[in-house]
Amino acid sequence: MKDFNYFMPTKIYFGNDCVLKNADVFKQFGKKAVLITGRTSAKKNGSQADVQKALESAGIEYFIFDDIEENPSLSTVEKAAEKTIYEKADFVIGIGGGSPMDSAKAVAFLAANPGKTAQFLFEKGESSHLPVVEIPTTAGTGSEVTQYAILTVPEKKTK
Repeated sequence: MKDFNYFMPTKIYFGNDCVLKNADVFKQFGKKAVLITGRTSAKKNGSQADVQKALESAGIEYFIFDDIEENPSLSTVEKAAEKTIYEKADFVIGIGGGSPMDSAKAVAFLAANPGKTAQFLFEKGESSHLPVVEIPTTAGTGSEVTQYAILTVPEKKTK
């Protein structure tokens, strides 16, 4: 086995009402957030309402991008990033399963690098990104603790 180093700086809050109990944590990321979600599940399960309430109690502005589809496409992520840049969000919150959380990471990367297309996500090298907060509502994807994202590239029929 080859030698390697592993670094994944992730802070996790866990427990009943942990989003509401830790609302002040959001303040460290900025004054305006974008909430990245799918069309319905975050609304139905109450997680979006909890995040909105927490942000409001912390005095943080936000807007919602809720057009994330299953197996999110590059074009959807680009649209979300364009809106994030336009709205001048300081940080990104992904709410849901793997698709919204992966999309949130890609949006954070693109929004911090205006003028770049989604193809920039595949280039090597260091680049900046907006802070990302993940609110998982499903078990098993692990997307909330990694820097990786799975996106669909329809024209290449691949992910």
